[in-house]
Amino acid sequence: MNRRQFVQLSAGVSALLATARRAQAMAQSPRLSKWAQRIRGVTDIPISAPSRDPVFKAAVDFHQIEIVEFSDQLHPALGPTKLWGYRPVNPLIPGVPTRHLGGLIVAERGKPVRLRATNRLPGQHILPVDQTIMGANLPQNRTVVHLHGGHVPWISDGGPFAWFGPSLGPSFQNSFIPGSPAGQATADYFYPNDQSTRLVWYHDHALGITRLNAYAGIASGYLITDAIDRSAFGSSFPSYLGIPIIFQDKIFVDPATIALRDPMWNLVSRTDLRTLGSLWYAHTYDPKDYKLLRNQTLTPPQPSCVPEFFGDTMLVNGTVYPYLELQPGTHRLRILNACNARFLNLNLFVADPSNPDGVTLNPRTQFPVNPPGPVMTMVGSEGGWLRRPVRFTSGVPVDTTKFTGNLLLGPAERADVVITIPSTPGVEYILYNDAPAPFPGGSPTDDYYLGNPKNPIQPLPGTGPDTRQLLKIKVSASGVPPIPTPDLNVLALDPILPVAVPTDPVSPVPPLPVPALNAVLPDGGSVKAIRNLTLNEAFDEYGRLIQMIGTATPQQGGGFGQPYMNPATEIAQAGSWEIWRIFNTTADTHPMHFHLVNVQILRRQPFQAASFSGVPNFTGPARGPELEELGWKETVKCHPGECITLLMKFELPALPFTVPTSARTGGSEYVWHCHILEHEEHDMMRPLIVD
Repeated sequence: MNRRQFVQLSAGVSALLATARRAQAMAQSPRLSKWAQRIRGVTDIPISAPSRDPVFKAAVDFHQIEIVEFSDQLHPALGPTKLWGYRPVNPLIPGVPTRHLGGLIVAERGKPVRLRATNRLPGQHILPVDQTIMGANLPQNRTVVHLHGGHVPWISDGGPFAWFGPSLGPSFQNSFIPGSPAGQATADYFYPNDQSTRLVWYHDHALGITRLNAYAGIASGYLITDAIDRSAFGSSFPSYLGIPIIFQDKIFVDPATIALRDPMWNLVSRTDLRTLGSLWYAHTYDPKDYKLLRNQTLTPPQPSCVPEFFGDTMLVNGTVYPYLELQPGTHRLRILNACNARFLNLNLFVADPSNPDGVTLNPRTQFPVNPPGPVMTMVGSEGGWLRRPVRFTSGVPVDTTKFTGNLLLGPAERADVVITIPSTPGVEYILYNDAPAPFPGGSPTDDYYLGNPKNPIQPLPGTGPDTRQLLKIKVSASGVPPIPTPDLNVLALDPILPVAVPTDPVSPVPPLPVPALNAVLPDGGSVKAIRNLTLNEAFDEYGRLIQMIGTATPQQGGGFGQPYMNPATEIAQAGSWEIWRIFNTTADTHPMHFHLVNVQILRRQPFQAASFSGVPNFTGPARGPELEELGWKETVKCHPGECITLLMKFELPALPFTVPTSARTGGSEYVWHCHILEHEEHDMMRPLIVD
C-alpha cells in the first residue's frame, strides 16, 4: 500500500478525535530573566541598502542578500545561539553585525525590486531532519525565498519546488529574469511592488524543511511604503516605518534539562548544538504527547515530525523578553506573528509595581486583573489599510467558544497598530497573550506562565519559561520619540476598492453578500467559479496525525483530504474572480495563506463537521467577518466546524519580461496552505494554478 492509499483510507477517521492529543509539555528552556535587554529596532537589525539594477538601471532597486549560518546572543544568560538567516551584502548602516531577523528590506510602492540571494549554508542542518517528510531526503541546505504577501510572478514566488543551493528544484525558473546569474548557488527574484503600504515578509519555503528553516531563522521583514504612508506617519527615516514587532516562540537547549528529559538529543543533533542557548526543536513522535493510530505496524522514525511545535520562550524582534522604551505620544507598531504554530491574543496592561512578576492573575480565570493600558488602534492588516480603524481596549480574554478575543493573530497574520502613550513617566506596560495552543482547544501544558501547575519547570517571579508576557513597554524621556498624530479616519483602502466592504461597518458585521456564478463585479470582471473546499485531519502510514486540504468530493477509501502531490484541483483563469467556501472539519483553527492573491472574507457559518458528507448541514446562521477582517487579507483564520466564504481575484502582475508556464504543473504555479508550518509540510498544502 502506498502513502496516498494509506492516507485516503485513514482519512475516514474523524479528525475531531484529535481534540485531546496533547498530554505533556516538551523539553524546557532555562529560567531566563525578563526585560533584561532593550528591544532591537530597525537600526539594530541589518537593513539591506539598494543599488542600481544591472539590467533595468534606475527603474529597479537591486538588493543582495546571503543566506548564512551565524551566531547571535539572544539573551544575556544564554550562550551564543547558532542560527540560519539572511545577511545583506550592502547594509544600509555599516557596522551592524549579522543578527537574527536581519536583512530587512524597505521597498517603494510602484518601484520594482530585484532580490539576489546567495546560498552559503553548510551541508548539515542545525535541527534534526525527519527524512520521511516529502522532499526532506534531499540536501539539507536547500533554500528558496518566498515573499509572503507579495504580488509576484510565479517564478519569483519562492514555491516549495523552486529551491536552489547544491541542486535546483524542478520549478526553479529564475533564469527567465533578464540578467539573472548562472549556477546553482544564487537566485534572482523580481518583485513589482504594485501594492499599497503594508508589512509583508520573506522566508524560506523549501520542500520538506520549511518549518525547520523558518524556525532556524531564515525570515525577515519587507516593508512596502508609499506617499500615503509618509503623509500620515511622517516622512523622516525611520519614523514612517513604525516599530516592527515580530513575535516568535522557541525552546533553548539547557544541558541539564536535555540530560534528564531528552537524552536522545545527543544522538539526533549536531555535536556543536548541545550547549546552553542552542535551539531545540521537537523530534520525537511520542504517543504520550500526540495521538497515534492504534495497531499501527510502522513505528514513527527518529527524528520525526510532530503535529505542531510550541516553544516555551517568547522572542520579540529576535531577542528573548526585551523591553521597549517609548516617549509619551503616538507610536506605530507593525506587528507580525511569526510563530510556527502559536496564536496570539494581545492585550496591553499596566504593570503592577508591587508584583515582582508585573502581572496579577485572577485565581479562577487565570487572566490578569491589572488595569488595561493604552488603546491599541488597528489601521491595517496584511492586505493594507482597513476601511475604518478598529479599537482594542484590552482586558479582553480569549473566548474559545466564539473564536474571539482582543487583538487575535494567527501565525503569519499582521496588524498595523497605533497607540498613544500618556505622559506618565515611570509607568510600565506589559503586552500579554492568553491564546491556547493549539487554538482553540489547547492544552494547559503548552501555556507557560508563573503559577501554571501543568508546566514541568516552574518559572520564578520575573523569569520564564513564559509565553504570556511578551514585551514590556517603559515610558521614558530617552525612549523612541513619538510620530505626528495621524488623522486615522483619512487612511483609505487600496485605490482598487474591495467590492464587498461596507462603507460604514458596524460590529457585529452582518454577513456580506455573495456574488452569484457569472455575476459581473464593479471592475467589469465576473465570477468564474464557486468552489467547495475542505480542511481535514487523518493519519499517515506511520500512524501520525496528518493535516490535508481537499475538495468536497469524497476520496477513494473515505475522507476528503488530498496529498500535495495529487493533481491540482484549484486551477483559476487569469483575471477572473472566484468564490471559495472552505469547510474546516478539524478541531484546529487553521491560518490559511494564499500565494499571489488577497482575499475578502464575506461570511462565516457553523456546520455539522463530524458528519460532513460533502453537502453541508449548517447548524446556525451566517455571520460577517470581524471588524479587523474587513478589507483585503492573504492569511485568514478558518475555525473548526465553520465554513468561511471568500472572494478573490486571480490577477497576475504586469512585468517587463515574459514569464514561462511551469513545466511541472502547467500555468503559473502557486500554492495555498496552512501557515501552521508543521501542518503545511505534513501535508496541508495544495497547488494553486493560474492559466
